[in-house]
Amino acid sequence: MATALTSDQLHQLARHGAMARLEEIKKEIALLEVLIRGGGSALTDGGRRAPGRPARRARRTLSAAGRAAIAAAQKARWAKIKKNSGKKKVTAGGRKRRAMSAAARKAVAERMRKYWA
Repeated sequence: MATALTSDQLHQLARHGAMARLEEIKKEIALLEVLIRGGGSALTDGGRRAPGRPARRARRTLSAAGRAAIAAAQKARWAKIKKNSGKKKVTAGGRKRRAMSAAARKAVAERMRKYWA
């Protein structure tokens, strides 16, 4: 059978459990502070980066010859694009529109004049 606890006994047990958990949390905080300060192996590089992350490489500078080669390659790409731009472009849908005859154009013009009059 379950033993009935008085209110005071229940409060005392709850307080004891809370104090035990508080001590556990304080120990975890102390351990984390040691690791953050660089005392442990969880963080490397003086605590500036997360574990498992590779060290950042130093930025490399590009030589003048390298920049010139990149610029020449880009100019060649643009020249190729501009050379091909002179060709006739296909309209959307890939079909050619039929030219309107002079008589049809005249009829449309007349209808528009009446419409806007």
